[in-house]
Amino acid sequence: MKIAEFTEISYRVDQGVAHVVLDHPERRNAWGGTMAVEYRWALHHADNDPDVRVVVLSGAGDHFCVGADQKLLSDIEMRNGKYDVKRAEAPPFPEGTPPELQRNHLAPLSVSTPIIAAIRGGCAGAGFVLATYADLRYVGRNSRISSSFAKLGLPAEFGIAWILPRLMGIPNAAQILYFADVIDGVEAARLGWAQAVFDDDVVVEEALDAARRLATSSSGQSLRSMKRQLFRDAAASLGDAYSRSVEDMNAALTHPDLGEGIRAQRERRSPDFRTKNQD
Repeated sequence: MKIAEFTEISYRVDQGVAHVVLDHPERRNAWGGTMAVEYRWALHHADNDPDVRVVVLSGAGDHFCVGADQKLLSDIEMRNGKYDVKRAEAPPFPEGTPPELQRNHLAPLSVSTPIIAAIRGGCAGAGFVLATYADLRYVGRNSRISSSFAKLGLPAEFGIAWILPRLMGIPNAAQILYFADVIDGVEAARLGWAQAVFDDDVVVEEALDAARRLATSSSGQSLRSMKRQLFRDAAASLGDAYSRSVEDMNAALTHPDLGEGIRAQRERRSPDFRTKNQD
């Protein structure tokens, strides 16, 4: 799928950052099949574009994503749990993706590009899953965040109970899943789910600014390696992860980013990896 064919997501690249926007504000960016497929393709394009170092994910209008389309949920309930799966062509997973990560909702863990979710307004259910599978979460102070599942009679969906304890510890994960309360950005940060809190009207720009800084001052080679280490390698044994890190180190020693990093230290300035070393 080409970017020009997207109907529920907007996508643009600037200064090394791909800004992916869930773009259905009239239904508060409710999650559905079309949006899910387009998000997979957006990540695919970002991961294969040498000009993109970081992805920022946000929602159009006043909300991030309020969860699954309510009409879809109502239809499933009326049909006693039955639903039709509409098959749409999805992009291939990156080469080397372990079979256990080859799942639609796990695609953000398989790409080598860091993802920052910028959240304001409603973020619930499927939207909560979407944000949780990002690398970092920047939230608006008055965001309304909820897992939602327990109040709908649903389990923790799409493997979310596996990753949440790794982000915030088992007790805090249980708190956010069992009670499914609506919490604001400050509480989400206190529990360890969010990494930074900003005023609602600036949170997206703050995330974009952080992404631009990452794209310039952090080595693209390092970011790709670290993203894989944090998610793919962490699911393997410690011995395998250690061996792979040695391979990464050997590769880094011959990469031009190392030269820029050393020069920057010697000249007592910030490195500029994006313009000096396109890798």
